[in-house]
Amino acid sequence: MVVCAVELDQLTLELFANLAHHLFEVAQVSVGEDARPVFRDENQVSVKQESAVPASANRVVGGNPNKCTMQTVTADTGRRYRLYPTAEQADRLASWGHTCRWLYNTALEQRQFAWQQRKVSLGASDQCASLTEARKELDWVADLPAQSGQQVLRQLDQAYRNWWNPQHPAGAPARKRKLARLSIPFPGQAIAVRRVNRRWGTVSLPKIGEIKFRWSRPLGGTVRNAVVSFDGVGWHVGFGVHIGIKTPEVHARPDTVVGVDRGAKVALAMSDGRMWNRAFTSSAQERDLARLKSKAGRQETARRKRGAKTSNRTRKIRAEIARAEAKIRNRRRDFVTRAANRLCAQHAVVKLEGLHVKAMTATAKGTVEEPGTNVRQKAGLNRAILDKGWGLFEEALANRARTTGTRIARVPAAFTSQRCSRCGNTARNNRESQATFRCGSCGHQANADVNAAINIRDAAEAAPQLTGRAARDRNHSASCRPPTQHRRRTTLEAGISRRQL
Repeated sequence: MVVCAVELDQLTLELFANLAHHLFEVAQVSVGEDARPVFRDENQVSVKQESAVPASANRVVGGNPNKCTMQTVTADTGRRYRLYPTAEQADRLASWGHTCRWLYNTALEQRQFAWQQRKVSLGASDQCASLTEARKELDWVADLPAQSGQQVLRQLDQAYRNWWNPQHPAGAPARKRKLARLSIPFPGQAIAVRRVNRRWGTVSLPKIGEIKFRWSRPLGGTVRNAVVSFDGVGWHVGFGVHIGIKTPEVHARPDTVVGVDRGAKVALAMSDGRMWNRAFTSSAQERDLARLKSKAGRQETARRKRGAKTSNRTRKIRAEIARAEAKIRNRRRDFVTRAANRLCAQHAVVKLEGLHVKAMTATAKGTVEEPGTNVRQKAGLNRAILDKGWGLFEEALANRARTTGTRIARVPAAFTSQRCSRCGNTARNNRESQATFRCGSCGHQANADVNAAINIRDAAEAAPQLTGRAARDRNHSASCRPPTQHRRRTTLEAGISRRQL
């Protein structure tokens, strides 16, 4: 399976040459933003597993029996389990992961090529024909299950729809890097889930058979799709499950409100005085990770000077780095998920500062003409913010609030750390240090983070934030129309330039 790791630029030209006659003979392909692929929805097919799909999963909606629509059951939550494939199964899954990445990148360039040369907007149904031709000519593409290849094309379709949606913050679809996380998607009808005993279960995948996984929690519903991925620590399988989530109209504790202040030293401080924090790495682990990254950097520099290929020793070092960083991510995800679950279960309203984390963690190095100041200090602050998982915590809150009925409110972030929660005096000198707050007017003294959380709790809610492309372009005069309606396309939007062709 070494051929599956061949770079995209070596195979794209060959694929285009072999499939050029098919690419531009797609009958009646729609041009422009309104092109919509006609593709079979895996949610319309039941899944083979122990619990049978109820007869009401796909039910007729409407009173006219001659003209009816089917209400499909979609996944509304996820379940993730640790997967334990054999050595042979792991090798084949890894080759499939590289094939999926290659297919995504090739399909992306195929769409860009077709739009630049013929102004044709391809869809997943059109590219499935090209995939069929590629499977006939390339054995390692044919080894990938056809359902997985179709799912990859559907993911690219969704990426384009998100880009064209003015209310979605996603930008133009980008290529997947070779070192990105491996993942193989499967539709629901292609898999079968079976519970073996209290601790173990198996999932049956096409062309591989059954793979055991740790049954760490019940599925709780009907499996609609699955994604097998490798994150550096090990293999995992994630199921998209339909459990029929219904958000309660009233919270179990309707009059409870809490303010949460996110910090760089203490991750979460609540207005009731609670403070939650966790160190995701020890000092020894930080030293080991820094040593591995330094060693990998020296090896990469030496490789580029020699013009040689990546050695097996370098791959081992990179695998160790990926494993260490994956463990850190898992600890961070566990912390923010537990915190979000507790807050949403205990409070009807959770108030947060309306922060733009991506803008706050932008680099300060500037440009050659206008270099930035305090670049190293800003880089350290960025690392501290990202390490505490501010954005991940907000996502976990929104996800958990669906089941508890908790309302997530955002308040203006200005001066919450400098305002006295007792008298309202606002001054920079009120905050003596990172942890100490002493009001210069009334003498009130408290923990600085808890004082800020009380201000957040008592503050009026901010106006709804801009969303989607309006938020991304809030400082520009560009319109929010889909990219296909712009008079002039940028290099990123146009894709492959003529010079590259």
